[in-house]
Amino acid sequence: MVKQIRAGQGLPIAPPQRMLPARSVQTPYPHPVVEVSSAGRVVYPTTGTTKGEVVAHYSAVGERLLHHIIDRPLTLQRFPRGVAGQGFMQKNAADYFPDYIGRHVVERQDGTTNHPVVTTVAGIEYLANQNTITFHIPTTTITAPNYPDRFIIDLDPPEGSVAIVREAALLTRELFEGIGVPTTPVATGSKGYHLTAMISPTLTVPEVDELGQLAAAVLSAQHPDVLTTEFRKANRQGRVFCDWLRNRWGSTSVAPWSLRPRLRPTVAVPFDWSELDTIAPDTFAIGELPSLDLLARAAESPVDLRPALESLREAAAGSGVTIEPFDRFRS
Repeated sequence: MVKQIRAGQGLPIAPPQRMLPARSVQTPYPHPVVEVSSAGRVVYPTTGTTKGEVVAHYSAVGERLLHHIIDRPLTLQRFPRGVAGQGFMQKNAADYFPDYIGRHVVERQDGTTNHPVVTTVAGIEYLANQNTITFHIPTTTITAPNYPDRFIIDLDPPEGSVAIVREAALLTRELFEGIGVPTTPVATGSKGYHLTAMISPTLTVPEVDELGQLAAAVLSAQHPDVLTTEFRKANRQGRVFCDWLRNRWGSTSVAPWSLRPRLRPTVAVPFDWSELDTIAPDTFAIGELPSLDLLARAAESPVDLRPALESLREAAAGSGVTIEPFDRFRS
């Protein structure tokens, strides 16, 4: 049954034609399932990139993106007037979203959030046609909300500081390889890298958060001229913020293959460590993307973080590093 959208919200959307099993990669759609509304409207004024091209991007990478966002409560970053206009973050699914956009209720301290969930590429295309530029995801799925299946360190440098964030990435990689945790770098499409490990769901969210905070503290103690755990930008003094907070309850990060609301239509893309010297955080853009998803390959051999957590606890104790409860609103 075709779902009609509210007046002014676009044309009717076809129901999903294909289902993608979790953790599989198939040939991308040859064309969008959705009928794009206002396809010629410019979304990225600097490059002239249109809404039709945005939806076409999500159609082309849909199955790669779905690999990372399927069955996760989504946060949508939408720009109805293009990236130069006012955007907003949307956590609650709109009433007019079609039935093939799922809903998942998450309990909050101040109530509940009814997140949208996608299980098909058609769902991704529909949300792109609703002016979604970036898909943000947690480290957990709706089927295992207490046990993450990915771990992320977000290396956040000062704007334009590519050399220091590359150095920070290598130092972070060295630490994690030393405790048996291989990571895959992701060019975020913004100014930093995400170092991502695909993990077995053996630790709880607080335990994975502890591992991240311990790693950030050890790295900052070992390399104080390069890395810091200072949350406030004014206190970082040109260093890279080793952000472990993406692993906390309620936190999200940009999904691989998502667009970013920058001057250019840049895309978050996993890449190989051998390419670090040639790939900047904002290298990839629409039409300039690799076809291989290295994170999907890493997910075939997930890592058990339990030994790594014990190793970091011992390393922190041995070097006198301590961590304290963190509240971003008071830091």
